[in-house]
Amino acid sequence: MTTARTLWRWLAIWVGATAAGCAVVHSVFALDAGGASHEVVASVWSAGQLVAQAVVANVGDVPPTLEAALASHTGSSLAYERVVAEGPVLTKPEAAFALSFVQGRDGLCVHLGDRTAYVTPDELLARQAYDKGVDVPSLQLTIGLDTPVALAIAADKLGVSVRDLLDHATFHRFRAERVLVGAAASAPPPVTADSMTDEDIRAAALAAAGYLARGVDPHGRFRYLVDAPTNRSFDGYDWPRHAGATYFLAQAAALSGNPVIAQAALRAAAYLRDHATGDCGGHRCIGDGNVVDVGSTALTVLADVEVVRTGLDPSYRAAIPPLAAFLRSQQRPDGEFMHEYDRAARRPIDVQLLYYSGEAALALSRANALLGNPLDLDAATRAVAHLVGPGWSFFGSRYYWGEEHWTCQAMGDLWSRAPDRRALDFCLGWQDFTRKLQYRIGDTLLDAEGAFGVGPVVTPRLTPAGSRTEAAVATLEAARAAGVAPSEIAELDAQIRRSLALLIRQQLHPGPKYLFADPAAIDGAIPGSPVDWQLRIDYDQHAGSAMVRYLQRSH
Repeated sequence: MTTARTLWRWLAIWVGATAAGCAVVHSVFALDAGGASHEVVASVWSAGQLVAQAVVANVGDVPPTLEAALASHTGSSLAYERVVAEGPVLTKPEAAFALSFVQGRDGLCVHLGDRTAYVTPDELLARQAYDKGVDVPSLQLTIGLDTPVALAIAADKLGVSVRDLLDHATFHRFRAERVLVGAAASAPPPVTADSMTDEDIRAAALAAAGYLARGVDPHGRFRYLVDAPTNRSFDGYDWPRHAGATYFLAQAAALSGNPVIAQAALRAAAYLRDHATGDCGGHRCIGDGNVVDVGSTALTVLADVEVVRTGLDPSYRAAIPPLAAFLRSQQRPDGEFMHEYDRAARRPIDVQLLYYSGEAALALSRANALLGNPLDLDAATRAVAHLVGPGWSFFGSRYYWGEEHWTCQAMGDLWSRAPDRRALDFCLGWQDFTRKLQYRIGDTLLDAEGAFGVGPVVTPRLTPAGSRTEAAVATLEAARAAGVAPSEIAELDAQIRRSLALLIRQQLHPGPKYLFADPAAIDGAIPGSPVDWQLRIDYDQHAGSAMVRYLQRSH
């Protein structure tokens, strides 16, 4: 009893001390809207570069320096950011400094003597300085402001060194509100889950496909990774993502009848056929290394099936059976897949990686639906049964969910031919879990309603909104066919609509054009997050495929 009373006493002391500490930190460092200057930072941008800036009293003020900059830079734009709140910030330790800013909303204000420099959110977005401050390798995550970049910008504006700033300046963070003027001010309000129409979804899907199609070169290779502000391409390539993007382009070509998208899809499919297809033992597979993965072949099957199914090129029908045979040869007796194959040793490598089993199950299901081979149906059915059964038979499985978006798409695809109620229940449970992680209005200061995450500090990624929505639509269709309760159907549909509306709002279509060197080149792209404007082909694939699948839903 004494031990229990002592424990409760120390717990009460800890709670009280924590509450007192939080109150002190809040009183000292919280943003103060009443104490803010409410000044307006007016900036002239040209081809994504800041060319002139001034602090003005009101939105619409254009001092002579900005007038001159506008006149001397063809196609330049004038943007306003109003300071709505301000507060002090710690510069040490560096991690505390980096984590003090709301990504995409807060800028850095530096006072040096009688001079002040504002480093605005627009400037930090253009330099891609958000979510670059603190690296968390165990979670493959970076969070917070890239403070060296912010300090370098401020030092340049004040004509001093960063060292001088750190030694002599006073630092604040400020909350900024972007104020639109001119034609941008009369733009329609952002799409919401309630206001979104099927035509909004269709336009967004085709814009995403248009972005991908413009990036397919004459040989069929995608522009894989792009920095949106500079329109600069990065090195790197990935066969599963190439195949996935080809699959989406084929979907979009069928949706639109657009010959440009159709030709891009066919060039990308031909690139897989001519440059990535090789021998794996007695089968055909996708990959150009000694060790190849199942995912590349699975997603190529999806792409080829879509090319044939939509009538783009029936000749790809012949390419599907040997690839499907390779997938079946990689399946274990328990339904799981061995995810790699060693070409030199001519044997599978029994290792499991994220996503590949679900991808293989969906690919075999689609191959069966097109060609009717019962071996493909059996393999897909056994794979799904394993994924939703023994694959989750471990301690803690009820409290941890992986990324099952391909699994649930396979479940939905199989429903008309091999319905599995256990798999449907698994996917309904997974969607219920993800719904609890879905941001609602007010959960974060960012425009994140419909995204998935774990709190207000980490900027939510947009790709999970796309991939989980692909699975949610497949689950929705199977649930309707199975007679699931209308209340659960309504919750799932509302979840889907929140995510699709988010993707449409965050799509760079048109986006803040003045922050981009070439707005037309990146028009329609889906970025990594609201503040990460790197563009990778699978971001558009997952978002676009989710949109197409939702448009194809039964009501």
